[in-house]
Amino acid sequence: MKKHLLDLFFPLALEPGVIEPFMNKGDWAVHDVLPSLLDAIGPADVRVMSYNISEESLRAFSEVEGIRSMKMVLDEGIQRHKIDLLLFASSITSDIRIEHNHAKVLLVENESYAFGIVGSANLNRASRYESGFYFTNGRHYAYFRNCFDHIFDNALPVEV
Repeated sequence: MKKHLLDLFFPLALEPGVIEPFMNKGDWAVHDVLPSLLDAIGPADVRVMSYNISEESLRAFSEVEGIRSMKMVLDEGIQRHKIDLLLFASSITSDIRIEHNHAKVLLVENESYAFGIVGSANLNRASRYESGFYFTNGRHYAYFRNCFDHIFDNALPVEV
């Protein structure tokens, strides 16, 4: 099933320099992509930005093998409205930062591959249409990695 998700929804995920659009209504969630991708490319570093998160997405991240490191940038509203999920997220990674954020970004890379998703989907299971782009190593990946790192470095660290 894991490889099937890449084949079906991200057929060019392992080719460098690709940027492809997607439209999705519940066929997959952002957190579903990570196990499939890591099965294909091996252990990797993960960067995630999201406005909203769910227990399902965090649980999926906690169960994925092959995450070498994970950095998260979450919206500041999580501190007021979902403190339990913030505590759960901090058990998965200590690299969580808070910022006024509405961006939804997933970046995964190792020495051989880089893959990213930027779109409308938060880190939860959506029943609405979601859209965006996936891309691989190249200028688009570098752009979003550089933006992420700048935001992460200037955002408020979560201290649990």
